Amino acid sequence: MSLSVAAGAMPVRAGQQIYTYSIMHPTYGEIGTLTDTIDRDSETTRIDARLRIAVSFLGVVAFRETSDTAEIMRGDRLISLQSVTDKDGQHIEIHGEAQGDQFVVNTPAGSFAGPAAIAPSDPGVLKRTGEKTVVFTDTGRIVTVQISDGHYDRVALKGVFVSARHFIVTSVKRQEVWLDDREVPIMFRTVEDGTPIDFVLQNATTARATETQATSNRFAFARPGSGGE
Repeated sequence: MSLSVAAGAMPVRAGQQIYTYSIMHPTYGEIGTLTDTIDRDSETTRIDARLRIAVSFLGVVAFRETSDTAEIMRGDRLISLQSVTDKDGQHIEIHGEAQGDQFVVNTPAGSFAGPAAIAPSDPGVLKRTGEKTVVFTDTGRIVTVQISDGHYDRVALKGVFVSARHFIVTSVKRQEVWLDDREVPIMFRTVEDGTPIDFVLQNATTARATETQATSNRFAFARPGSGGE
């Protein structure tokens, strides 16, 4: 297996935060990156996610997935979702928007509606215990998840143990999220076909920072295959 991933510094605008995660496979090691760019103003929050995965064996790419997602939140309410995913040759476009007391999602499989309080399947959003309706950003699938635990745990990041709140998300599969004291995910885990895939924060850049920071205390809940397809 061979894969080279560069996660360098990026320019930052006022009010913007950029989080870069390494995607770790227990057999193949680092298989890609996820970059979340968050822009906030007085009324809305926009989250742009860029996922790039490539798994190679003996120099041949055995699996590839790319995804670009844009979400707009007004307070705790999701008002817009747009995503384009190419997964091993399969092209999926998702378009969703708030309409009155519903959130309507258009997918290749048809149109579906969820409650106005629906949340995107992001680790930074799912930070309260209890039942929650979510829309998976890669497939548009709407499901009810159960968020439990939330106790403080110690997780190893770059060889350093960091205190973080540990959440367990149960729906079509089990996923785990670790949030730091600023409610930023520093790591998240999903199980794909019985294999745990970890997303580990490597760099955090904010408008208040003068340079990219190699952060050992920051983000988790998984995007690839999160729709359970």
